Amino acid sequence: MYNFKQVGIDNKSIKEVSALLSQVFTTTNKFTAEFIEWEYAKNPNGSIIGFNAFAGELLVAHYATQPMIAIINGKKTKGLISLNLAVHPEHRGKELFIKIARMTHEFAAKNGYKFVYGVANANSTHGHIKNLNFQFVSPLITKIGFGKIIHKPSANNYDFKRVWTQEDLKWRLNNPSLKYYKNKNKIIVPTGKIGLNAIMCDLNENQLSKENLIENFKGLNIFKLNVGLDSSIDWKKSFYFDVPKRFKSSPLNLIFKDLSNEGTLINPKKVKFEIIDFDGY
Repeated sequence: MYNFKQVGIDNKSIKEVSALLSQVFTTTNKFTAEFIEWEYAKNPNGSIIGFNAFAGELLVAHYATQPMIAIINGKKTKGLISLNLAVHPEHRGKELFIKIARMTHEFAAKNGYKFVYGVANANSTHGHIKNLNFQFVSPLITKIGFGKIIHKPSANNYDFKRVWTQEDLKWRLNNPSLKYYKNKNKIIVPTGKIGLNAIMCDLNENQLSKENLIENFKGLNIFKLNVGLDSSIDWKKSFYFDVPKRFKSSPLNLIFKDLSNEGTLINPKKVKFEIIDFDGY
């Protein structure tokens, strides 16, 4: 009944993916053809890796992972971030996502990718763990506050930390659906709430070159939203507090899958993970 094909980056494929994602995710308008082309075809680490399921000529299921580099247990390692997954409403309950995800992971492993990670909401976390053997690493910490984020004096030896080159940063900050700004030693992005901006990353580690310069933020910047994991942060000395549950959407969980057959696991207490490391903004 279904035909399975590797995700393409030609104009026809990009338009098909844009149409399916826009149909499934109705609360956002970001899945334009321009956005998909940027996300799938222009990444300096390589084009998207994933599989589609078609019913005749109609795209009914889609799974895409994006190449990236991370330092894992002290070594630069080639891996993937799980990005977009969608199944047409009329074709659910047929395990299409499981099939195309397994195809993607098998293809990636054969082509030298050692891991895949993702950020899953409460609804999808269980399925990733049960059906696709992902490790549940940790819920992401969501804080809101003001002022500096204080780090502990001792340096942290991370098990997992994404690598951002200047070329990577230039591409990442060229997201056609959002505009990013510099604020002191941070890259921030407006949340849509007046006076509240999200912290993308710390510029102390991800310095911008002259070619990657972005504008200084000139708007109201009272509170900042911080989402991620970093055990080097001393939250007791920082004026940041847990976001009340009633203001949160679905909790976000960091998940990880070893593709190398080496049994690699990630210690949640040794992870540096910021908003820039996934597609939340």
